[in-house]
Amino acid sequence: MLIEVKAKVARIIDGKTRKRTETFVVDKEFFSEAEYAVTEALNNEMNQGEVDNFEIQCLKISQLKEVAAQFDGDDTFIATLKDIWLADDGTEKSLKYKVLLWADDLTQANSHIQQLAREGYDMQIEGIKQVDYEYLRPTDNGTE
Repeated sequence: MLIEVKAKVARIIDGKTRKRTETFVVDKEFFSEAEYAVTEALNNEMNQGEVDNFEIQCLKISQLKEVAAQFDGDDTFIATLKDIWLADDGTEKSLKYKVLLWADDLTQANSHIQQLAREGYDMQIEGIKQVDYEYLRPTDNGTE
């Protein structure tokens, strides 16, 4: 299950402390595991002098259904795919499907999501937006 963890982080940038809210996406079964993973990652950054302090603000089940880890890039995007089908009674049904992916720009993100849409039941692309999320892979926090 993907869990979003929001933390207020005081980062040290160019010798100055700047506070901001950061969103982390963690693939864990329990909220306590997700909180621990983010806490460990931020504690490591504190030990390296990149973070002055932090406070976990919020944990919630993410609306993201998949992390497309096969793509590389400097920027993080969320793409919304829409699957449409006919129900047994003849009515049209749809399901939205959000995917976290990485690309160098919006054009490359669009290309990546078109590839995913073709692989997954020929879904329609409803939208792509750039976000400032950080995905903690299980190996990033030493919990797996």
